[in-house]
Amino acid sequence: MFKIGEMVVCVDARRRWYKLGNLKENEMYTVVGFNPYDDGLVLKETKSIRSGHNAYARDRFRKVDYDFANNVLSDIKKEHHNHHSEKLSLKSEKTK
Repeated sequence: MFKIGEMVVCVDARRRWYKLGNLKENEMYTVVGFNPYDDGLVLKETKSIRSGHNAYARDRFRKVDYDFANNVLSDIKKEHHNHHSEKLSLKSEKTK
């Protein structure tokens, strides 16, 4: 279930029979509402060319995986810390 204010990623930017366009695959969009007729996502950043509305089918999006992003960031920080520690260790050995 998507929530208002949530960031979503487009996983299907293909045009469909109702000619909704302007989506870009792997781009992030902000959910600002829902279409009461088909429960489509109303997005802040784009509107349908044909209808002027900005509701798109839910199956075209997935939630942003913040845990994945946080884990990648944590791994990068650890790697940077380890690399920096090795440099300091080598530097102190040279000065002995």
